[in-house]
Parts: sequence; structure tokens; C-alpha cells
Amino acid sequence: MTAFIETASVGRSVRSGRSAVVSAVAPAIFALFYPLFVDGFHWAVGLPGSSVTESRIIVATAMLTLMFAVPLYGFVRIAKAPMAPGVSPAFEIRARRLAYATVVAPTIYCFIGVWKFLLSSPLPDEAAWAIIWGLAIAYTACVPAGGEAGAWRAPSPALRVVHGVTAAILVVFVAFHLTNHMFAWKGQAAHAAVMDVGRMVYRSSFVEPVLVAAMLFQVVTGLMLAWRWSARRLDFHRIFQVASGFFLSVYILGHMNSVFTFARWFYGIPTGWDFATGAPNGLIHDPWSIRLIPHYALAIFLIVGHLFSGLRVVMLAHGAQRMTANRIWGAGIAFAALLSTAIMLAMCGMRI
Repeated sequence: MTAFIETASVGRSVRSGRSAVVSAVAPAIFALFYPLFVDGFHWAVGLPGSSVTESRIIVATAMLTLMFAVPLYGFVRIAKAPMAPGVSPAFEIRARRLAYATVVAPTIYCFIGVWKFLLSSPLPDEAAWAIIWGLAIAYTACVPAGGEAGAWRAPSPALRVVHGVTAAILVVFVAFHLTNHMFAWKGQAAHAAVMDVGRMVYRSSFVEPVLVAAMLFQVVTGLMLAWRWSARRLDFHRIFQVASGFFLSVYILGHMNSVFTFARWFYGIPTGWDFATGAPNGLIHDPWSIRLIPHYALAIFLIVGHLFSGLRVVMLAHGAQRMTANRIWGAGIAFAALLSTAIMLAMCGMRI
């Protein structure tokens, strides 16, 4: 009887372990299909002038929904309770960080695509993507994680302060940049006119290097903070802050790489509206540029949401009521969603 009980216990442990592995790699497996959703959207809409039937519109809508569903599923998996009883803390941390990576999938795919241009690589984007995520899945599932994760230490208060102060300074540039995009509702000329005024300041010989240094500082300190916090189970608001921090760190690196390395240094092309919107085909009809829709939309939403997350933390630290702080955060998230939608509609061609 004792042997039977021990055998049953071992069986449950094995099943629990398998369940934990499946749960851990599920977000990455979903992310593995991300390029297929991008390609499926282009198949449905085709190049400009293509005949788009009702059934193709349904397919395109489904594919776009799935593109956004990949990072959303990663977020859900982060927020979910521990995967299975008996899972080692080290493995749980690894699984959580893989889910955080899934949240960043749309901007990683753009980053990979740009670097493939720069390296003149013949490897298709889809193949490069499959290799990267396949390795991540194999590492998570097959490499022992150990039992103990070590004692968790909160990030340095000084690091959090300098990260927040630098972000507060950069808010001026970010606010102008997003407002500039809203002028596209009046047309490309209106957008260009406002941008030219702004560039007199932020592309000056003094301001641009400072701005670049501040952005890189945000990336480094943001990744340090997010990596430390990702080792811990967090509440919903903190998960949003950490996930958006990971996303924005990769996005900023990718965006600066596209503007400085790809456009200005390698090809010497202007980085205005045509560059941002994939002219002449546009974001919707260009086979490469369609990936920019979730890339841009999430960046706009998350940068505003991240700022309001930081504001919430500051409010709570200074004695504000939690309900008040949460309501302000919620209003900020609603504003972020509306702003992201408005800018993306303008970038896809909507005008007034």
C-alpha cells in the first residue's frame, strides 16, 4: 500500500512538472505564430488597389486581433497564479520573464526586421523569429532551473528616483512628439510644419545629444528596474508598470536604431511622415510595414500608461489614498487608449 501511494505521488509530481513546463512556454508558443498573423493580414488586404472582399476583411480583422492578442496573453500569464504546486522559485521566475518577453513580441519583430536589412541577411524574418523563440522555448523547457532563486532585493531607491526624474524631463519631448502626430489629422503638410518647428529645438547640436543620452539612460535604468521586479510576484498595477517598462526599453532602442542607424547613417533618407508610415504603400497595405501597427499602437498606449503608473507610485509614496491614485491611473489608461487609437487612425490615412 505504501509503495502504491509513493508511486501515485511520483506520478502526480511528474504530471505537475509537465503541466508547469507547458504553462511556462505557452506564451512563447503563441508568440511563435506572430509572423504568420502579420503575413495573414497582408494576404487578406494585399497591395494598394487590391480587391478586398468581405471575407478577406474578416480574415484581416482576425489577424490584427491575434497580433494584439500575443502581448495580451503574455500579460495574462504574468498575472496568473503560480503554474503548479511544487514548482521551484527559479523556474517560476524564468517562466515569468518569458511571459514578459511575449509582451514585447511586436516591437522585437520590428527590431529583427530592421537589423536584417542592415546586415543584408537572406534569412526570412519568419525564420529568424522561429529560431529565436524556439531557442527560448527549448531553454525554458529543457535546461534545469535549480530550486532556489536567492533572496529578492528591491531595486535601489536612488535608481528609481533618477529613472523617474529623467522620465519627467523627457515628458516634454514625448508630449510634443505625440501632439505632432495628432496634427496628421489635418494632413501630412500640417504634421510636417509642426515637426519642422520642433526639430529646430530637438535636432539642435546641443539638445539632440542630450536627448539621445537621456533616452539611453532610460533604457538602461528601465531594464535594470524591470529585471529586478520581474523576479517577484506583483499586483496588477506593478505588473503593468514592469511589462510596459520592458516594452518601452526595447521600443526606444529599436526606434533609435531605425532613425539613426538605418535611415540617417546607412541610407541617408528623411525620417518624416513617409518614413514612419511606410510610404508609398502605407501601413495597411505594405507587406513589411503592417508590423508597425501593433508596434506603434502599443508604444503610444504604454508610454502614456507607464507615465501614469509612475505617477501612481509617487502619489502613494506621498500619502495619497489608494482609491484616488487608482482612479487617476485608470483615467490615464483610458486617455492612453484614446490617444493611441487617434494617432494610429491618422497614420493609417484618416483625415478631417
